[in-house]
Amino acid sequence: MQAINQEYFDRPETLKIAQGKQLGRLTHFPDGDRYSDDGGLNGGIRNPKPRLLPPGTQLVRFGGSPHRDARPFAAKVAAGEWWLDEFRFKVLEAWANARGESVTYAVRQLCAVPAGWSDMSYVVKARTRSPLKAYAGYGRPATSGQSRIDPRHDHRVDIEQLFIPGLASPDLRKAAIIVYEDKFLDPALSHKGARAKAEFAAARDARIRNAIRR
Repeated sequence: MQAINQEYFDRPETLKIAQGKQLGRLTHFPDGDRYSDDGGLNGGIRNPKPRLLPPGTQLVRFGGSPHRDARPFAAKVAAGEWWLDEFRFKVLEAWANARGESVTYAVRQLCAVPAGWSDMSYVVKARTRSPLKAYAGYGRPATSGQSRIDPRHDHRVDIEQLFIPGLASPDLRKAAIIVYEDKFLDPALSHKGARAKAEFAAARDARIRNAIRR
């Protein structure tokens, strides 16, 4: 079964990016043009393994801009390369529920997404139309500014992530996936304790409304 993004998957820089290697600009070397390593490792996944995603695979991706004047939208977020399949998303949801935290907080912590990379203010759910090639693996620590997240800290559950190259191409994305759900999220929910605060505020507001009706 030929993957629709095989050309992107086969590019030499794809595995490096999946591993979290920070690449420099395309550089002319004596043996040809290639991206130079520039800055070591940051984020990415450990020991990436190739995986073929068949048509009908359910995928979830969280995204958003850390700059509030650049609001995300479905096509922009769906163009990203980092995804979860439905099974791993359910595991992540269960981890969040067991701790009284939001799903977006769980994604930030278990998938190592520093606040400087994304405010987690948008989610898209998609289904594959065509076979897609991905790298799968468990997350590595990620750093942005003073923020560092280690997905293995404090015996957290390992969540396998998917790195799917090529979705930035509008034509390939249209043929590869169909987005069936998308919505904005409160970016505050991606921080620890935010779910409890939101639930407390909702209960308080409900009590006030009921008191007014009496």
